[in-house]
Amino acid sequence: MKVAYHFNCGDIKERYDIIFYKVVFNALLKLREPYISSKILIGDLLIMDFLRGAQNHIVFLKTLFQVQGDIWNRIVWEKANRFIEDTAFVICFETIPEELALRLNDQLINEERYLGACEIDNSFQLHWSLYGESIGPKFRILNTEFNILIDDNSPESLEYLEDMKQLLKGIPFEKISTEFSNFRHSIFDDNHNFEIARRASDWKKGMDSIFSTVTDEIIGKLTDAAPELTDKLWSINHIFLNAQTGEQYAQAMTSCRRVFEYVTDCLFPATNEITDGHSLKKDKYKNRLFEFAKRELRSEVNIGLIVTNTSSLFEEWNKLYELSNKGVHSDPHRQECRRCIIRTILLLDDLIAIKRTPFEVNVKADKIIGYFRDKFDSYED
Repeated sequence: MKVAYHFNCGDIKERYDIIFYKVVFNALLKLREPYISSKILIGDLLIMDFLRGAQNHIVFLKTLFQVQGDIWNRIVWEKANRFIEDTAFVICFETIPEELALRLNDQLINEERYLGACEIDNSFQLHWSLYGESIGPKFRILNTEFNILIDDNSPESLEYLEDMKQLLKGIPFEKISTEFSNFRHSIFDDNHNFEIARRASDWKKGMDSIFSTVTDEIIGKLTDAAPELTDKLWSINHIFLNAQTGEQYAQAMTSCRRVFEYVTDCLFPATNEITDGHSLKKDKYKNRLFEFAKRELRSEVNIGLIVTNTSSLFEEWNKLYELSNKGVHSDPHRQECRRCIIRTILLLDDLIAIKRTPFEVNVKADKIIGYFRDKFDSYED
């Protein structure tokens, strides 16, 4: 998500941006986040340009920060008057995970000039005006490496670059480089406007809703047949979010394959049966899942649709195996591991989609029922 961090700076006489660069970037690097990739937008918050005469300032701020909305918000309301009486300087991350945004806020909360953080919604006109048009991208961070953005190689841009490199000295970035923005997000960029920003924001919200529905259905439906799936998916997520080495990412990718094997065992247990020349024994996971898919789709009238769905399903599993095998034998990148997890989730969704009836509940209650029956009998004795 897009998150802005705010600091009051109106009473600082010297150049103040570098003061807050050091505060924020040193705090961020101390968190030792294994992966972060974001453009960073910088500038003053031009609130006074949008206030109308006698408009109630607190009401305006609550509207700006959407106190009654559903966005992430950590504004320090005890200092809210500083947004009106002072100048607020903004350091805004274009893409930052919510968990990291919260940790960074916690690192900054005791800073005297810190005013708090807020998620930015570019579909809200006021947010776009203040955090899209009025401030612009100046840097890009990729893990511990840092890029300074310049429009071109004009003398003015190169002079700014050298000045900024000197100012950033002392912040322990592994590497500081130059990146040409080619006037992206400027008045020369035809795609830099509220309508485009609104559509992008609406698309992200729509995708969040779609993926939320997928994960809800996996937990709500597939865990009937595979009750240990929740723990296994939690384990994948936990390993991935905390991974810092190739070996740890390989572990997450291997766990994806184990989910596939576990779900297959639950949906189509191994047999000595041979169907169309294919063994359905214990180690033939793909054959068994393929047979499950075929039997679920057998009643479909459109045979072509059956073939397409099952072929697509197993083509994706083949890609998953390739990624998983690569992860086991080499140092996989975080992006590859993430794609592996996403494919796993989408393939679980495919299994739900081809199941035309509810999944059979796979809960072994005999043991606990027997336990309580024995307890009850002992009380009667």
